[in-house]
Amino acid sequence: MNQKRYLQELAYYLRSLPKDVQDQIIKFYEDEFNKAKNEGRSEEDTILLLGRPKANAEKELAIYADQIQPESSFDSNEAYQSEEKWQSVKQMNQPINYGMLILLIVINIIFVLGPAVGILFAGFGLWLSSISLMATPLMVFWFNGAVSFPEFYPVMAAVGLGILLFVAMHYLSKLASRLIRAYFDAMKRMVRGE
Repeated sequence: MNQKRYLQELAYYLRSLPKDVQDQIIKFYEDEFNKAKNEGRSEEDTILLLGRPKANAEKELAIYADQIQPESSFDSNEAYQSEEKWQSVKQMNQPINYGMLILLIVINIIFVLGPAVGILFAGFGLWLSSISLMATPLMVFWFNGAVSFPEFYPVMAAVGLGILLFVAMHYLSKLASRLIRAYFDAMKRMVRGE
């Protein structure tokens, strides 16, 4: 990792802070790199001394949050301003793009919901088919009594096909669950603007 990459990562983790505060913090770390360079240290040594960018960003975020928390004073104007600052920080931590949210809801209802419901019912149908194929011997014994020799092989083939379909549906269901989770995570990231 070099100085440029370090400062980029630091800026990424500080993105929830106001721009002027971000610039001030980045400037401080640039100065630290310049001091180290003047002292003859390499960028790698300086990075080791400064620590991970994420840890430093968390420390700076905590310091900033402590500075803007509302103090317990009875001055209504000051309390109102500090409360305003606190609300703005809360909003910065959880930004939601409502326009994008509405657009995604409409697009998902129009283009995704119908095929998703169809695929869901097809999956249920395949699960039921696999179970009924595995239950074929029970149905044959129930309705016909004893199974004659020529009927035995098709019944066993149906059971084998049912078992294969059951195993395939198990893995397809796990895959579908992972894909659905990834889809919703992607939608959440789009709405949050991450």
